[in-house]
Amino acid sequence: MDFRQIEAFVYVVRYSSFSKAADAIFLTQPTVSSHINTLERELGIKLIDRSGKEVEPTNAGKIFYEYANNLIIIRDNAVFTLNKFSKKIEGKVDIAASTVPAEYLLPKLMIGFRNKYSNINFSVDQLDSNQVVDELLEKKYELGMVGTIIENNKLEYHKLVEDRLVLAAPCNKKFSTMTSEVLPFEAVKDENFIYRESGSGTRQEFEKIFMKHGIVPSSIRIAAQFNSIDAIKQAVSQGLGVSIMSYMSVEDYVRFGLIKAFDIEDFDLTRAFYIITHKKRPLSPVNSVFLKYVLDSFK
Repeated sequence: MDFRQIEAFVYVVRYSSFSKAADAIFLTQPTVSSHINTLERELGIKLIDRSGKEVEPTNAGKIFYEYANNLIIIRDNAVFTLNKFSKKIEGKVDIAASTVPAEYLLPKLMIGFRNKYSNINFSVDQLDSNQVVDELLEKKYELGMVGTIIENNKLEYHKLVEDRLVLAAPCNKKFSTMTSEVLPFEAVKDENFIYRESGSGTRQEFEKIFMKHGIVPSSIRIAAQFNSIDAIKQAVSQGLGVSIMSYMSVEDYVRFGLIKAFDIEDFDLTRAFYIITHKKRPLSPVNSVFLKYVLDSFK
């Protein structure tokens, strides 16, 4: 048993895929399969169930995953300490992030971090907020970034920055003539709305706000649902309907006159972005340095 086999196993479990694991650790898929096969032969037990559409750990694999992951962290700690001694930090940051932070917060942070540590590379898995939380709870990732708090006493949420949700509307006859940047909800309640997927932090936040104002989400007329911010912006700009969106995600379309953005009168549509960690899972050295960098960036 060697670290290449253990690392291959950890990434296959993390991504539920041999091909994605191979991409993540810069190996070919046959090499990853060979490492897993060798590991299973040496241990005398099946670790991976290959019978379904997605590969999953067997019961034995789930037990071994905890130990394997800790071995990788111990290895990384040892390498990190030696590199720190020689003033050199390198490695990979794996992070699961929901859509808005993945597309609008992380790139700038990644650039700044790599300017300090050029031997660092990133792997970002873009999911919705519910999925990010699930991945951390299953200990597939050490770091996550989301736009809503999904309560769980095993997780720690570190607030980064506040965001403003706005009503994104097409530049049609109705909205283009409106001079006020604030609209009463009565003016838009009968519009066709375009929604994000149910696990989206943006959707969960504005549904909470609507319910505080006595508006039942099921009473909203939904024209379409997308799991892509760009698809929603295109749909809004072409007149399919309106949508509640993060202002940072629509700022470019507003600037170029493709859509209009409004606040809703008496609705506090502010929310925050968070970086999250598992309280009982130690961070690898590189992830620990990146977490500190992120938190310092938003002080």
